[in-house]
Amino acid sequence: MDFVELNIKEREIKGKSASRQLRQQGLVPAVLYGGSDNTKIIQLKNKEILKIIQDGNRNAILKLTGLAKDTTAIIKEVQKEKTRDNIIHIDFQKVAMDTEIETAVAIELIGEAEGVKEGGVLQHSIRELSIKALPKDIPEKIEVDVSELEIGSAIKVDDLEKLPGIEVLTNLEDNVVSVVPPTELKEEEIAPEEEELEEGEELEEGEELEEGAE
Repeated sequence: MDFVELNIKEREIKGKSASRQLRQQGLVPAVLYGGSDNTKIIQLKNKEILKIIQDGNRNAILKLTGLAKDTTAIIKEVQKEKTRDNIIHIDFQKVAMDTEIETAVAIELIGEAEGVKEGGVLQHSIRELSIKALPKDIPEKIEVDVSELEIGSAIKVDDLEKLPGIEVLTNLEDNVVSVVPPTELKEEEIAPEEEELEEGEELEEGEELEEGAE
């Protein structure tokens, strides 16, 4: 199978201040763990990992180069800023091609539900499916066609297409997506004091984002 190559570099210094400096240089702090080796503190170019993700390779098997020996791994977790889409930290997990791993795969809805056309509201309850599979069998995403969903109907985990070599860990009875009737609030049900802030009242200012801990 094909691997997506990514160059990484081991780093000596860690901590919030060091991570902040890396990001200012266009680098992303990260960790690499798994297998019999100790966890490695690494760094990589922000533009390279962004390209991998944007090209649809979020769940691809990566060939990490730049250390003493090349390593196969997957992206386990991506931490982003709350207010922006900037990557602040990444966790990589080493994988062996002959060993199953547990991971999460994004669920993408396609089509327009019939119930939505009739005024219903689409509820996307599960956005990632927890699975167990060999690295080569992990899909980039799972597409779910919602075109035939009517008001009051749902697609459960057990209704999804069965993919070979994949064990689904998410509860099979959970709703992935459903269409519910529209909720209409009558004007008299809204208390006057809830319609707007009282004179002199202010919204609390949100806290600033703290730098991600490693």
